[in-house]
This record gives sequence, structure tokens and C-alpha cells, in this order.
Amino acid sequence: MRILIVLVPGFSHLSLGAILEPLHRLKAVKPKARLRIEVGSVTERQVPSKIGLDVTCELSFSDSLQALEGPDRAQTLFLCCGLRSPYKSQGNIQKLLRLAHRAGTEILGTGCSAWKMADAGLLQNGAGTVHWTTLPAFAERHHNISARDALFVTSNHVTSTPGEAATLDMVIAFIQRQVGDELTQQLCAHLMISFPRRGNTDQPREQTGFLRSAPPKLRQALGLMSNHLENPLLLRDITTRIGLSIRQTERLFAAHLGQSPKAYYRKLRMQHGRLLIEHTSMSILEISLATGFSNRRIFSKYYRDEFGFPPSFTRRVP
Repeated sequence: MRILIVLVPGFSHLSLGAILEPLHRLKAVKPKARLRIEVGSVTERQVPSKIGLDVTCELSFSDSLQALEGPDRAQTLFLCCGLRSPYKSQGNIQKLLRLAHRAGTEILGTGCSAWKMADAGLLQNGAGTVHWTTLPAFAERHHNISARDALFVTSNHVTSTPGEAATLDMVIAFIQRQVGDELTQQLCAHLMISFPRRGNTDQPREQTGFLRSAPPKLRQALGLMSNHLENPLLLRDITTRIGLSIRQTERLFAAHLGQSPKAYYRKLRMQHGRLLIEHTSMSILEISLATGFSNRRIFSKYYRDEFGFPPSFTRRVP
């Protein structure tokens, strides 16, 4: 089995290690599998990571394309990206993905790879996932793709993961499909993995630890707010759904979040708006409407109150 791992400038070393280590361990415990693992590039052979350490690849970009053609072509392609990738690499990435897709190669990508898969047309009417910080922007830009809050998602013979530690979960699931449970358990034991996470597990967030210990009613209220950013619910609608009075809800928020429900809800919408400004080309008016504000002026006022500068400044910052 031939596996091609292609690095994109700005890739994560954590993601790369999470791909390479399990595969090389599998090669050791099952030599009959005859794994052939190659590392290529979408640019030059020397590829810089997001932390500035370069990796010298065996294959150049043209070599990587050749590895996806012919009777001896790679059966699996891992596209290893970071959360961002250089604009100048976009053309090569799309060419690589489309060639692999036409050849029937299984494609698995990390980091911002779902953005690249979507741009290449691989996720049309399917599903994908990206890092939770850019997931709202991904959903806004790609209405024909189901944007999933998940560790990894497989759709149309293509798998995407936000990368980092979630890459390991994706790779373990891939190996399990290839060799079955017994060998996968041996491999996990060697790698000190007790319980690989399922793909549909929600991505961890900054408040994940807090939410686990938060009162159930508060978690319900926060979930309703997060799911209704474009068409915000009235406070009385939220309190009715969670079975509390307005006063009880206000005390709950004050005790655990130190602010009113209204202030917290507005902050969520502002954060959503900022992500859309940073990661999409939507106009400020479109973003105003996507965050539940009737016009740009009101959105801009609350945005400045929240972040200390206007929306236009955010878009100017590289």
C-alpha cells in the first residue's frame, strides 16, 4: 500500500507526527502490509512549518503529482496543512486534490484542508470540518456543505480534521479500517492511547472544562444562544425553553459568568462577526445581518464597544 503525505507551508509538526508515528508503527507490526510511505511537498522540497522549522521532503511537487498517477499510484493521500496556508500555494493544492480525487485516491486532510477541498469541489453537497475558530466562517462561505463541529468528518471519500491532536484520532480510525480492531489496539497500546476519540466528538473549546461543571440549565441557555446567532432569541424565549424565570436566568449568568444574559449573548454575536470578517470576504452589511443586527451602524457600534476598534480595522490587519 502506497501512502503519500504532502506538506503545505505552515503545516503543524503535531499533525505531521500524528500521521507518521502510527503509520510507521503499523509498518513495523505488520510487515506483510508492505506500506510505502512518502513525504512530498506542494512547493519546494524544503517546507517551513508554522513554528519555523523546515522539513526536507523526499518528493517535490511534480514528484508528488506523479505519485498519484499510473498503476503504481498512491492509494491514500494525507494533505498536512496548518490553520492557514500561503495564497501562492492554492493553485498547486487544488491541482493535487483534483488529480487524487479523479484517480479514486482516498484523501485525508488536516488543519485548513477542508477549505482547500471545498474550493477544489470535493465536498460539494457533502460535509467537512475545520478548526472551531473558523467553523462559522466556513459555514457562511459554503452553504452547500454541512460544516460539522467534529474531530474528523468523512464525506465523498474525503476526510477532514481541524488537525493538531485530532489528527491522531483520524489516523487511528483510518488504520482501523485497513487492518481491523486487534492490530489497531496493539498499535494504540504502543502509542499510549487508552481511548481514541470518535470522529463525531465535539471539538474542545476554551470553555469546555467550565461547561462540563456548569449547571445544566446554564448549558442549555448557552447552547440556544450559540445556535441562534443570525436570528437571536428573545430572553423570554430562552427562559421558557430552559424552564426558568427571567430573574432566575439573570442570577444564573451573574453567578457563573459575571454578566447578564443579554451582554453574554451580544458578546457571542460579536465574536462570530469578527470571525466572519477575518475569514470571509462578506461585506460588513452581510456580516451585520448574519449576526442578527438590522443594519451596519448598530453592528459597528457594538463591535467597537467589544473590541475597541471598528470592523474595518479588523479587515485591514494582515
